[in-house]
Amino acid sequence: MRALRRFHSEGDGLATIEYIIGAAVVLGTLVAGVSAWNNGLVARLQALVTQLQTVR
Repeated sequence: MRALRRFHSEGDGLATIEYIIGAAVVLGTLVAGVSAWNNGLVARLQALVTQLQTVR
C-alpha cells in the first residue's frame, strides 16, 4: 500500500500512465479505422466478383 501511495505522489509515474493511455487510444482508433477500411474493401471486392460471375 505504501508503494502505491508513493507511485501516486510522483509526477513521473502519472506522466508515464498518461502516455500509455494516450498510445492505447491512438492505437485503438487506428485499428478501428483500418478495420472499417478493410471491411469496405472486402465488400467492394465481393461485389466485383459477383459482377464477374454474372458476365459468364
